[in-house]
Amino acid sequence: MMLYLIMYMSTACEALPQKELDAILAESRSWNKAHEISGFLAYVEGKLRGESRCQFIQILEGPEAEVTCIFQKIKIDRRHMHLTVIKEGAILNRNFDAWEMGFEKIDLNTNFDLHEFFDLDTQTLANHGNINNNMLLDFMKAFNKITPSS
Repeated sequence: MMLYLIMYMSTACEALPQKELDAILAESRSWNKAHEISGFLAYVEGKLRGESRCQFIQILEGPEAEVTCIFQKIKIDRRHMHLTVIKEGAILNRNFDAWEMGFEKIDLNTNFDLHEFFDLDTQTLANHGNINNNMLLDFMKAFNKITPSS
């Protein structure tokens, strides 16, 4: 089976309470399990350069038809805007095979060491590496090692 990956970033329209994030995850995990999709979602919140920031970073991987189908729905979701695809294409192996959807909420107000990373523009992230070796992918994969699967 040919595997496909889409990695994107978007801006949340407003800060989301944990209850809404939990609902997004429950729905995603159910859909993804039924459609052989794996991946990871990060929700980044906090102040960066004096400005409040709320954004999503997501990686979806699985059969191309399934990944592109759910991505079409994600693109029109009204909870976010300014969606930018960082990487997209065929991959040989899954990066998040243990998860229907891993998740991490990143608080920039307490993780000052991550400010430089999240200050990078999407063009820099998109131009770095290839589909299998990208700094954003590597960042997300790091949670695969430290966060227990759900």
